[in-house]
Parts: sequence; C-alpha cells; structure tokens
Amino acid sequence: MKFAIWGFQSDGEIREHVVEILDQLLSGQHSLYMLDSFAELLDLKHPDVQTIQEDQLPADTDFLISIGGDGTLLSAAQAVMRSPIPILGINLGSLGFLTTLESDWRTGLTNILKGHYHIEERMVLNCRLEFADGSEETLWALNDVVIERADVFNLLPLEVRVGDELLNRYLSDGLILSTPTGSTAYALSAGGPIIDPSLDAILITPISAHTLSVRPVVLTGETSIYVSLSDPNGHAHLHIDGNSTRQIDGSLRIRIRPSSYRIELVVMPDNTFYEKLRKKLHWGQRSS
Repeated sequence: MKFAIWGFQSDGEIREHVVEILDQLLSGQHSLYMLDSFAELLDLKHPDVQTIQEDQLPADTDFLISIGGDGTLLSAAQAVMRSPIPILGINLGSLGFLTTLESDWRTGLTNILKGHYHIEERMVLNCRLEFADGSEETLWALNDVVIERADVFNLLPLEVRVGDELLNRYLSDGLILSTPTGSTAYALSAGGPIIDPSLDAILITPISAHTLSVRPVVLTGETSIYVSLSDPNGHAHLHIDGNSTRQIDGSLRIRIRPSSYRIELVVMPDNTFYEKLRKKLHWGQRSS
C-alpha cells in the first residue's frame, strides 16, 4: 500500500513517534511519502521515504496519515478535498475529536494494516465568495466558516438569508457556520449544540450576540445560505477551518452550501463518535 505522512509540529517526542511509524510501515514493504516541510522540521532523511510538497500528493495514495491534533488533520483535509483519499489521524496534540488513534497508536495501526477499520464520510461546506465585480472564489471547509468582526470596539452587523428568505440580521462578534463535524469545535465553545456527524446539516452559531434571544440554528443541508455585511463600508475577517484567513468587506456576498466533496476518515470500531464524546468531554465522570 501507499502511505503519505502529514504533519506540522516538531519536538523530540513527535520525532520518536514518526520514526517508529515509518519503521513499522517500511517493515511491511509499503511505499511511503512524507510532506517535505515536516521531514525538514523533524530533520528526517530516509532513502526509502520520498518527500513531497503539499500539492504533490499522489492520487493513488491509500492513506494519508495525519500526525498531530485536529488542526493538522484539518490541513490534511484541504489536501485531499478533491481526492477520495482516507485520512488516518494520530493524535499527538490535545483534544483530538477528529483523530482516530492516540499516542498509544501501535496496536491500532497494526489492526488497520490488517483491514480492521471502516471509513466514515464527513460533510464539507462549499463557501463561494461573490465579489462586486462579478468574480468568484470557492473555498471548502470540513469544520467551519467563521466571520468575525475586524473592529474590536464595534459589533459586526450581518444579514443571513436561507435561499431567498431572510433568516436574521445579526449584531454580534461574528457568526460560525459549521458542519456537524465542526459542531464540536468553535461552535461548541460559543454555545452551539453537538450534531451527529452522519447528518447533513449546517449549524449557524452567533458569537456573543447582542440580543440574548438569538440562539444557534440548525438548518437542513439541502439549501444555500447567503451571508453579507449589513454595512456596505464594513470590514470583517473570514476564517476557513481556522487556517485560511482573509479580509472581507461590505461589497462581498458569501454563499455557503453542502459540497459534493466528502472527506473520508478512518475510524476504529471501538472508537466511535459517542465514545469520543464520553471520553473527551468527561461525560459521566464525577469531579474530584
């Protein structure tokens, strides 16, 4: 099989894990590729591991192994957005809602190499930026699209339409539009609900809304949502999965809808979404 290794973090412990992962895969006669910046960061050079740039991932890769936390996996998702390459996340970070294996990954990786796993498809948001001159740009998000105020001293007025119908005119610090996968990320911190990742739905969560009656809204994944700044002279920040950030202004309209792309995550039978919720959020445990 063909594996690609993806990561951005570096310390002595991570390097030890990566070396051990490479050794285990090479012992099975698998073909290995590694992100060149990650290899350089870890000071790893191996004659049997070919380094590649972010846009050089071979189309016939069997697994992309993301080594780090959820942020690393989100970056890996951008690399396979147009390719049906499953992502195996190994969590060497903190929370790790998206990852499959933890720092004790050895048995899990052995079982995966034996075929003891299944693939879980996750919904992706298609975010189209519609500029005043008629041009467009399309971005994709596995977790969320976040629009936040650029002026720290003023609230951000935003208008949201569902299809042709006005949903609300928000006055807040911003809005989070997330997939069910992203419901356990920034949206959860902002008071949004947790949504089963198997559903096709879009969650709109206001960030510190000025009106207390404004609550998160879950919409069907079968429609388009349009967001624009109510002030034509206003400015805001747009974030895609917490990585791609850009300045936007009142002349821009944003259309958000489910994408035809799906991200494939490698999942172990004993590490389901509900199991992660109980473990990561410490549900059912008494505080000492």
